[in-house]
Amino acid sequence: MKKAKPPTLSARELDDLLAVVLPAVTAAGRLTTRRQRRVGIQKKIDGSEVTAADRAAERLLRQRLKAAWPGDAIRGEEYGGDLAAHGRSWLVDPIDGTASYVLGLGTYGSLLALLVDGEPVFGCIHLPAMGETTYAATGHGCWLLRDGARPRRVHVAKPQPYTVANAGLTSYKQTDLYRPAGPWRISEVIRSIGRIRLVGDCVQYALLCRGELDAAIDPRMSAWDIAALVVCVREAGGSVSDFAGADGNLLGASTFVAASSPALRRAICRRLTPA
Repeated sequence: MKKAKPPTLSARELDDLLAVVLPAVTAAGRLTTRRQRRVGIQKKIDGSEVTAADRAAERLLRQRLKAAWPGDAIRGEEYGGDLAAHGRSWLVDPIDGTASYVLGLGTYGSLLALLVDGEPVFGCIHLPAMGETTYAATGHGCWLLRDGARPRRVHVAKPQPYTVANAGLTSYKQTDLYRPAGPWRISEVIRSIGRIRLVGDCVQYALLCRGELDAAIDPRMSAWDIAALVVCVREAGGSVSDFAGADGNLLGASTFVAASSPALRRAICRRLTPA
């Protein structure tokens, strides 16, 4: 039996999408940067931080998407929602890296992904403090847009051996360095990989897509964190999976690793996985 062809966007559909999405994430980014040093912080039930800026940015993005495509489903980190099993759905993370945001750091971004029949077909990583957007669509490559310049296509770096690779890490939650200790052996990766940079959140995946990091590791993820990254990294030529090495149904994963090659990703997964 022939495997079903994954859904894609036509060139015209992608142009129409970018005409809405790029101004929307830019507007959301302006909103978050204006409010960054004067926001109140609250705690969610899971202990993570949220601000009024998170909620305002998600409302803005939802309004823009609904105005353009009223029939599309939307699910966001702050206001929830359901995804459609068939047809189009959006996943929205208005501020990915709220922990950095509330400290006044620029290492945060907005994530936006389009799903068709449950499969990610478009992803966008917007980094407002850095004035750049990385976006990709299945079959159309991965692109970097900086400060209004023309977009340029980007690719992951030439594959590097594990022992010299540069990897980014967001957090050590759910790992053996946390208290109470989690199942994933991040200490083994730190000791054995070429170099670890504590970059964090979606910024490290933007760096991976353009060849400035060789790998990126996240031990605690949700669907709105993952969807955009899957499309961007794959279209830049990289490889993605959860920590156990599974590369299917990633929207249901709680861990995520991306690398410039399948071999490097597998080497990281082998060391992360409990013996």
